Amino acid sequence: MSRKDNFIVVLVGVCGTGKSVVGEKVAKKLDIPFFDADALFNEQLIADKENTNTESSKWLPAIESLISEQFAKDGCVVSCSILKKEQRLQLAKNLDLNIDWVFMNGTYDEVNQRLDKGHSNNQTESSLESDFELLEIPKRALTVDITQPEQEIVDTILKYLARKYG
Repeated sequence: MSRKDNFIVVLVGVCGTGKSVVGEKVAKKLDIPFFDADALFNEQLIADKENTNTESSKWLPAIESLISEQFAKDGCVVSCSILKKEQRLQLAKNLDLNIDWVFMNGTYDEVNQRLDKGHSNNQTESSLESDFELLEIPKRALTVDITQPEQEIVDTILKYLARKYG
């Protein structure tokens, strides 16, 4: 990109789709920090999964705060398993920033094969099934196919940002 934008790029998808690896590489190319929200806010995420009352959510406000702080600096790339449409809309509304959503798209079998190859240490087959049951595919996101080579996915995201922001 020719000008310096404070990018907020959020990669979403189920665990094992490569959000963190791709996110780190995109952030490096954009020269901005990368954050794995699932790892950073794991305790809040677990509490929220156990508590179905979305009004007492701790995970989403933690992510909002992180993104807001980073936008004030240089922007950031964040990977997180925000699976519900309501959560994505709430995040976008509360932040009132231009968020570039990237959906890491893969089938259950594709993700499960990646997990079998050790691409994620904290995902079990039953939690993967649960993630796919909860998954609400974003309609307003750049959708990338996880079967594509990693560098091709990174290049696709960077080209998308370049076209959007010139």
